[in-house]
Amino acid sequence: QIHHRLIRRTKKGVALQMPSRQDKNLIVPMTKEQRGIHDEFKFQVTLIVEKWQRMHFLSETDRLRLLKLLAQMRMVCDSTYILDQNPKTRKDTKVEETMNILDNLFGQGEEEKIVIFSQWERMTRLVAQELEQSGVAFVYLHGNVPARERQERVEAFATDPAVRVFLR
Repeated sequence: QIHHRLIRRTKKGVALQMPSRQDKNLIVPMTKEQRGIHDEFKFQVTLIVEKWQRMHFLSETDRLRLLKLLAQMRMVCDSTYILDQNPKTRKDTKVEETMNILDNLFGQGEEEKIVIFSQWERMTRLVAQELEQSGVAFVYLHGNVPARERQERVEAFATDPAVRVFLR
């Protein structure tokens, strides 16, 4: 029976078990290369928006192109690698800033655990590579992790004091 295998938890119930959330907004400038790619996408978005303003509608092709360009603008703000997956041309500052933040937190001797989310799996992959190079223990949960391993990774993060970072 399936009801023996599923647990339904509400946000309200889970919130009692979670530490208080801490938000801190940081402005991380793009590299010159990121800015150039971003500006090219912005130009193409402007052309589509101007067409929309002139014609008062967009074709399905234009609408999909607009959505894709907006997503690509967001991606390139994180890293050029997210778009081209080329480590040789990789330009970014957010991965370095993330590692600086982690180094500062870990250097203070605090035992806090950190959860890092990104909408882009390729971005978390870059952070995972940096964590591996730095020798920081972490667990990484992404779409390719088999269902049977997911709970093990969550439990490792929750119970193993050496595992300080959860990537999602």
